[in-house]
Parts: sequence; structure tokens; C-alpha cells
Amino acid sequence: MSLTLEPLAILFFGAAIGFVLLFFLLPRYGPHYTSKLMCPSCHKSFNFHWIPGATIASLIQRNYRVLKCPYCHKKSTFDVAATRVRTARPPKTRGNA
Repeated sequence: MSLTLEPLAILFFGAAIGFVLLFFLLPRYGPHYTSKLMCPSCHKSFNFHWIPGATIASLIQRNYRVLKCPYCHKKSTFDVAATRVRTARPPKTRGNA
């Protein structure tokens, strides 16, 4: 008795592994960025956290996102790649040496 996997079973396992990587590991440990955006309507700034290429919509729209301002609730198009900022790392702590 030999173990053979049908192509549909292989496709199912591949999709399951891809799902786990995309939705659980990538947002936590993957390359996510923060962009500092300013609303063109109310001129208030807010931060937007994003993962490049995480969704099909982000692949189609490239660096642009249509977002709703958290203050005035108006939709606008923002260039998230041009406004990307680096987050500060917490200082390293050293032991009692």
C-alpha cells in the first residue's frame, strides 16, 4: 500500500499553508510598515499600518490606498509608500554587568 496524494489534496494543503503564513505569521513577524498620513479635508495627521502585497487589492493599487479619515470620515487616496516612516526601536537593555 503506497501513499499517493492527488493533485487536489496537494493544492488544498498548499492553500492551507499559504493561509497560515499570510494571515498569522506575516502580520506579526513579516515586513509591515507605518505611514504617517495627513487628511486633505481636515488636515489632521494619523498613522496607517500596512503590509506590502498582503492583499490582492494592494497588489493592484501598488502604493496607493483609498482610506477613510478617522476624524472627519471622508475617503481620500493616499500614497502610503512615500509617507512611510521608520518606527523607533525600544532601547536595548543590558544585564547587571
